[in-house]
Amino acid sequence: MVERTPILNFITHVVLFIGFVLCVAPFVIVAIAASHNLKDVNDVPMSLLPGGDFWTNIKTAWTTAELGPKLFNSFVMAAGVAAGKVIISALTAFSIVYFRYPGRTLIFWLIFITLMLPLEVRIVPTYAVVANVLSPYQTILDLPGLSWLIEKAS
Repeated sequence: MVERTPILNFITHVVLFIGFVLCVAPFVIVAIAASHNLKDVNDVPMSLLPGGDFWTNIKTAWTTAELGPKLFNSFVMAAGVAAGKVIISALTAFSIVYFRYPGRTLIFWLIFITLMLPLEVRIVPTYAVVANVLSPYQTILDLPGLSWLIEKAS
């Protein structure tokens, strides 16, 4: 801060440090729990000192859950969504700045609001819209479980 208020600076730093600890504490507890075996984690109360099984647990989780392909797929999907949002935003900004047409402010806000929605929120409604458009063909709804998903979304 610019002002010379040492007491206020100290209080501000204490509040920031408490907020930092509150945000980081769950991650530290998860990392400590990952370093213990299952018996030690289930003990009440769990030890808050790191154990010696961290790399064994990581290796077991990596091979059992096949995390390599899953993390790669997540990375590709996240990179694709981020690139798509940047491209759409740049094209929209170009259009709104360089062209004069009625309703461009409304279009800007509609695009802005939809860009702020997380991808997970849009999955089921998008599937429902596509399924309703293609409902005369009934090919999508023939898969097990998808008809239930459409009924829930509608």
